[in-house]
Amino acid sequence: MNLVWYRNDLRVHSHRPLQEALQAGGPVTAVYCLCEGQWDDHGVAPLRRWYVLQSLCELGEQLAARGIGLQVLDTGDFSQVPQRLAAFVREQGVERVFCTREYPLNERRRDEGVAREMAQLGVTIRGFDDSVLVPPTTLRTGKGTPYTVFSAYKKRWDVWLDDHFAMPDPPAKPAAKPVVFADKKTIDDALARLAVPASLTARWEPGEQAAGRQLDDFITRHLANYRKNRDFPSLTATSSLSAALSAGTLSPASCFHAARQAMADAGARDGAACWIGELAWRDFYRQIMAQYPRLSWGRAFRAETDLLQWNDDEVLFQAWCEGRTGYPLVDAAMRQLVATGWMHNRLRMVTAMFLSKHLWLDWRKGEDFFMQHLIDGDFAANNGGWQWSASTGTDAVPYFRVFNPVRQSQRFDAEGHFIAHWVPELKALDNKTIHEPWKQPLLVPDYPAPIVPHAGVRERVTESFKAVKQLYDTTQGQGGN
Repeated sequence: MNLVWYRNDLRVHSHRPLQEALQAGGPVTAVYCLCEGQWDDHGVAPLRRWYVLQSLCELGEQLAARGIGLQVLDTGDFSQVPQRLAAFVREQGVERVFCTREYPLNERRRDEGVAREMAQLGVTIRGFDDSVLVPPTTLRTGKGTPYTVFSAYKKRWDVWLDDHFAMPDPPAKPAAKPVVFADKKTIDDALARLAVPASLTARWEPGEQAAGRQLDDFITRHLANYRKNRDFPSLTATSSLSAALSAGTLSPASCFHAARQAMADAGARDGAACWIGELAWRDFYRQIMAQYPRLSWGRAFRAETDLLQWNDDEVLFQAWCEGRTGYPLVDAAMRQLVATGWMHNRLRMVTAMFLSKHLWLDWRKGEDFFMQHLIDGDFAANNGGWQWSASTGTDAVPYFRVFNPVRQSQRFDAEGHFIAHWVPELKALDNKTIHEPWKQPLLVPDYPAPIVPHAGVRERVTESFKAVKQLYDTTQGQGGN
């Protein structure tokens, strides 16, 4: 018996563990370990849980049509997975386990425990790097170290894929004798425990089939203009496939293959190349996560920045969370996040930099808040983005660079359409005043004044970063650690 152990890879297409299990000969079964306690520990958004559970339902039906039963084990948290999975393997007479590798520290520790249990049972376990295009330990600098600068990584990433990319596997064909997905009750019970408003779930369509349609629509209608339009949040210009990629209802290989095919059209070439760059960023943050476990402990990549003394003003933090900062684009973005479970990528940078540099609040507070709301909450990407914005991470934006929220607003929402939608108390303002409503306070009595000034932020940030770098270098020179 061959076992496919599903995690964040809820699909049948472009799924190497499933294909390898089918090709190994003998019957195939599948399992998913439901770890709601681990979701709690990791602060996973209720909306993301809903998306995963609904996608799991579809996966069970898709596998059943192919003669493969999916069993859902309610394992509580990662600590219980090794023994529960070992018991399942014994009961089913499993000889080989196939799965997709995961890279955050808790997941790796879980997998190490499973590997030990399988070894004691004489069961082989094979892992595949199906969640990335380039395996995390593959690319190295000339010194043999991991890449920590994206531009250099991307050049090697492109070359490697030119030589090694393989076409996504087709899905297994329906079986002559399909089975019944008989383990749906565990999923239904978990869904019943969630309290996700219909206003949130109505915006999203989980599952592999929906992800495939979404990819096709993006490639056909929006890819050609992706580079030109992607920074404008009022436009439907991005793929919005991050939820599908994070839950694994869509593989990065399918995305890459579709973009590569689109490049045959000269008009789509520039947009496709730009979007492929986003897939490279995704791989980049995963290889960083795999190579530097301290990031999973809540540590900054740049060690000296752990010495920064952040502000601890809960009033400022709540104003940011609730979209009441007095800066229209920041507030519109935060309200979009809470109302939809998603935020435009340009605005993720704007809001993250505002929290960490204007409010001088610990970036980890913002990172956690995003995870508690994002449908596409992905630890590697979320952590990488927050540390980039806070200038504490790898390939960090220079610490003296601070986004001016007014200029960002004027540049990327010039007509104020996005702001007017999410901050309706400003919708009557003209496209000049809407970016700086404090200049006309009589027109917007219900909208707050800016909670902090923009003037002086860059100077304060520069001084603070220089000071901790000097302190760190001095401490290291004296043998501190």
